[in-house]
Amino acid sequence: MRQRKIASDHSTPGRAAGIQSVRRALMILELFNDRRPALSMSEIAELTGLNRATCYRFCQTLLTLGYLEEVDDRKLRPGLKALSLAHSALRSRELPELAMPYLRELRTQINETVNLALLDGNEVVYVARVVSDHLVSLRLYVGSRLPAYASSLGRAILAFLPDDEADALIATSDLERITEKTIIEPRRLKAELLRIRGRGFAVNDQEIAMGLRGVAAPVFSYSQRPIAAVNVSIPRPLKTPTEIEDVLAPAVVETANSISALASQLTIES
Repeated sequence: MRQRKIASDHSTPGRAAGIQSVRRALMILELFNDRRPALSMSEIAELTGLNRATCYRFCQTLLTLGYLEEVDDRKLRPGLKALSLAHSALRSRELPELAMPYLRELRTQINETVNLALLDGNEVVYVARVVSDHLVSLRLYVGSRLPAYASSLGRAILAFLPDDEADALIATSDLERITEKTIIEPRRLKAELLRIRGRGFAVNDQEIAMGLRGVAAPVFSYSQRPIAAVNVSIPRPLKTPTEIEDVLAPAVVETANSISALASQLTIES
């Protein structure tokens, strides 16, 4: 993956310097994701653009406060304080909690892992998961992120955004080929979004991981803006060539519609 260095601000005196310290601390915490679960001090310095001494001071402070923790190979990862903060933020959202009965019902109906995700920039973040009994599955959890362009959840949301917004998000995505099946050409992606908009659901055919398929449908707010998506994850061969169209997609769309009815009563907008 191409690494993007995050530029740091020049020091400014007084009040602005205090704000900059908060910004730098958060900048370090925001480096960690599914693809970078742990980082060395030198990697953090390189990615943030901070010099080694400054990076060390910030990391030591975050370690002391419990927002970072050390792992065996001298790398750092988010600590329990950071995880607790993230969990509290997710729990404060009304939609995941209200949607959970519908997600559980869908999980029981089709015996596949069911997910609810929100769009955050050009990524989707998982805010609810009901896991199936399958031994093989992608290692994801509440708080995990995936690129929107390559996931069924992301495409289900992108397809129903205004065209200029969807185009802008695609333009800011790295468009990396995660598997040999990942669509990375902007023209093909836009054609796929049009197809999703026409049929009402998105399909991911092994573009995140080989052997893994996903089917997703959007959740709409009261203003008919897509604010989330529901999907099922299928880590197995399809039972029939039309299983997605005949069985899985209708069930996912029905669940998304039920959650949309709930969301229309909330004042959530993405």
